[in-house]
Amino acid sequence: MKKKVLSLLMAIIMVLSVSVSAFADEMSPPATRGEIVKTLLVAADAYQPGINKESIMQGSKNEDLRENEPAKKIEALVMLSRAFGELPEPVGNDLRSGTFDVEFTDVPAWAKKDIDKLAKAGVLTGKPDGTLGANDNITINEFQKIIARVWTLKGSRLNDDFYEAINKEWLNKSTIPDGEIMGGVFSELHKQNNDKIEKIIDELVGKQFAEGTKEQKITDFYSTALDKKNRNKQGIEPIQKYVKAIDEAKTLDELIQADLTLEKDSGQSSLFSFAIMNDAKNSSENALYYAGLATGLDKNSFDTEDSKAKKAYIQYMARLLELSGEKESAAKALAENVYEMEKNLASVSLEPHEQGDVNKYYNPYTIEQFDDMFKTVDMKQVLKSMKVDSTDKVIVFDVKLAQKGAELLTETNLNALKTYSKVHLLMAAGGLLSDDFEDAAKEFDATLYGVTGEKTDKEVAVAKTTGTMGGYLEQMFAEKHFSPEAKKDVEQMVEKLIATYEERIKALDWMSETTKAKAIKKLDTMIVKIGYPDKWDTTLDKVAIKTYDEGGSLFSNTLTVNKAYIDNVKAELGKPVDRLQWGTSVYTVNAFYNPFNNEITFPAGILQAPFYDINAKPEANYGAIGMVIGHEISHAFDNNGSAYDENGNANNWWTEEDFKKFEEKNQELIEFYNEIEIIPGVLNDGQLTLSENVADLGGMAASLQVVSKMSNPDYKAYFENNAEIWKSTTTKEFAAYLSKNDVHSAAKIRVNRTIVNFQQFYDTYGIKLGDGMYITPEDRVSIW
Repeated sequence: MKKKVLSLLMAIIMVLSVSVSAFADEMSPPATRGEIVKTLLVAADAYQPGINKESIMQGSKNEDLRENEPAKKIEALVMLSRAFGELPEPVGNDLRSGTFDVEFTDVPAWAKKDIDKLAKAGVLTGKPDGTLGANDNITINEFQKIIARVWTLKGSRLNDDFYEAINKEWLNKSTIPDGEIMGGVFSELHKQNNDKIEKIIDELVGKQFAEGTKEQKITDFYSTALDKKNRNKQGIEPIQKYVKAIDEAKTLDELIQADLTLEKDSGQSSLFSFAIMNDAKNSSENALYYAGLATGLDKNSFDTEDSKAKKAYIQYMARLLELSGEKESAAKALAENVYEMEKNLASVSLEPHEQGDVNKYYNPYTIEQFDDMFKTVDMKQVLKSMKVDSTDKVIVFDVKLAQKGAELLTETNLNALKTYSKVHLLMAAGGLLSDDFEDAAKEFDATLYGVTGEKTDKEVAVAKTTGTMGGYLEQMFAEKHFSPEAKKDVEQMVEKLIATYEERIKALDWMSETTKAKAIKKLDTMIVKIGYPDKWDTTLDKVAIKTYDEGGSLFSNTLTVNKAYIDNVKAELGKPVDRLQWGTSVYTVNAFYNPFNNEITFPAGILQAPFYDINAKPEANYGAIGMVIGHEISHAFDNNGSAYDENGNANNWWTEEDFKKFEEKNQELIEFYNEIEIIPGVLNDGQLTLSENVADLGGMAASLQVVSKMSNPDYKAYFENNAEIWKSTTTKEFAAYLSKNDVHSAAKIRVNRTIVNFQQFYDTYGIKLGDGMYITPEDRVSIW
């Protein structure tokens, strides 16, 4: 589908974390006992007014406080316990993210009471061997992380933890809906939008509509999505012929033909993954990209051989293979072979932070060169069979991954390739088959990501209908839930923010006039899409949707719709790009920058409270949707977007000196956002999150500048609404996963680590030296 294709490089999930005032520094010297006390007297004073050294530090029998001696970790922790006094019982988000049920084996009796208190609060992490490291030295930076955990738990003082203090009531009461992996503003708005769509569907259900009408197709698709009885009766039958063809393949060529038959019928291939989108160096024309063989786990899980992920993934694959007819005794061994094959693929693939770098993903091959890469496969025939041969080149996203995949396509690896093909078919189709396939996926998500509970059958059916029949439901949603007044108001905000961004570029002291002119030209030509498309997609008009009684099924209906979208995309290969098309649904709760079109998109789904409220204070709107608009504009100038010119072509428009300064500023941001703790033991990656941090910082700078020009601006409304839109909660397992794979910093980091760079924040809340939120002026960062 076009939406899925475009999302390959556009996906901008907004997910979020925690802030401390010191950088991690492995070279820091051990802290002395005296330094620990001085740190605590500042950090804990607001929580226990009047706290003094004598109540924190106790010496030996001869009253020697040994202030100049390096502090042992156990001593520092006991002093921290005394300094902060009683701690709240963890609930809500704190209960989900803390570390509990640990009994350290090296805690001396004199410290046990204090350590037990801290452990019960969830703020301590130990070593793999079950020890606390009681007699280890501790640096001030390490100690600050633990203090920050206590500030988080307390959540009562915005000077130390702004995000937590503003959102504490919500965070303490927060839950993750059954079957979901996150809770928060994005999730709540997504649920509200789904409820609105559910109401639209409910108003149609039970009525008779002429065949071929929008209403008939929506209601009949929904009925197949809701009909679990027939789906369970069919079991694997809808894909049985494809599974059988894979099983019966005696040669590599026969396996490839089985895969191409599947692709011909469904548009999906397990062995050859192509995408069609703007040519990055000629963005007005659609080009063919090759993605390579996919893996079922993220690169980090393979590279680190994460034992939990490995076990869960192998169990999931084995279960799917059993459901397809394999014996239990053979299924695990087959799954292990696929794991090893995918581990080999992951070992050479691009790092997550490299995938948006045009210098890494833009690798054009002539058809001859591409065919030569595959020694055992006639890729010209593959391209012809898939109807994507009307091109003279293939752009390879990840050269080493493609080469490794080509190496694996041999007769020697036939059995592993057959299992790989079957597993990926079963994973892709599982949600459209019987309950046992979905149950296997749920078990995998529960084990690996901590997902609990299940969605109701109706919620699942609405979600499937929303995803597949969006071409019609989007129109109905926009008509009912997005007013022309709101569209006009947001358009004016965008115009004001683009103008402000231009002012900021003109005022930059590190960029030459030559480069400024090019940057401003990019701003002036930026395409803006708000609310909904000017032209609705008509793909669904061409498809027929049938109920089970009419010989249809959830699988066949979904296949028909997906195939229609994929065929449309294939037909665009080599043709001019339609820049009026949208790459996302109208009810999506997100916003996007597409570098190929130099466009920003704000769907109706996100243009609702608390992001946007036409009746709210302007400052509150600028702290929310205003910052988001500025964020998306900033993506045109982040470390990835800056490689494209005003027409969306990868083209260097920088002077050499300016680009060097730009890279230096990027490095400052990497260091500023790096190794900030998200949850105990999980750290933010400044390199991975660079592009989004540039956008957050630029978005806040521009929107805050608009607010600063208002008469008597209400900065509290700005900052506090900004903190509220990012409030979120997730499982500990998923937070750890995101820290290695998501290009966005965690929620609290997006708030706390960004606002500290703006003087208005300090002036509004009286933030001063010694507060957790304080950053010295010379250590603050800026870029746009």
